[in-house]
Amino acid sequence: MTAPLDSSQESQGTPGFMNNAIKNGLILGGISIGLTLLLYVVNYAILVQLKMLAFSLLISVGYAIYAGISYRNTIGGYLSFGKAWQHGFIMFAVSGIVSLLFTFLLYFVIDPELPQKLAEASLANSEEMMRSFGMPEDQMEEALEKARESTQNQFAPGKMALSYVFVLIGGAIFALISGAIVKKNRPVEF
Repeated sequence: MTAPLDSSQESQGTPGFMNNAIKNGLILGGISIGLTLLLYVVNYAILVQLKMLAFSLLISVGYAIYAGISYRNTIGGYLSFGKAWQHGFIMFAVSGIVSLLFTFLLYFVIDPELPQKLAEASLANSEEMMRSFGMPEDQMEEALEKARESTQNQFAPGKMALSYVFVLIGGAIFALISGAIVKKNRPVEF
């Protein structure tokens, strides 16, 4: 059984802290890979739907909360907001690297035609959304042309690698959410 940490141990970090965050980041990356493979096999076009992005984010934040609470419980039941945020951020950063490496493998080794297919599916989603909003045909054609230009290089290796910066920014924000839920301060004794 692990002894509770005093505040000096928590502020210095524990050897288990980093290991736990990295381990859970790898698990979250594995979950992401599994979900991506499942969707790829079922219907690759689902990969570019906004509903799928929202579902993936929900799973990621949910797992970060679960892992944070689990870690908090193993160290005595208390974890400051700062440490809870760090734990979540490290998890999201590691998961992002794992997912990015797998995405490179999928897009450029396993199925090199997939980026073009996804760009076409993304354009089809955009057109469907514009039609559902009742956009006039002439405006829709102009908007679709701009969308075509922007999706041309969306799946290029350099652009995908740059997207990791956005993963880190999003990870910092989602770690704020998970950290706020996971934190549990020690009671103050008077």
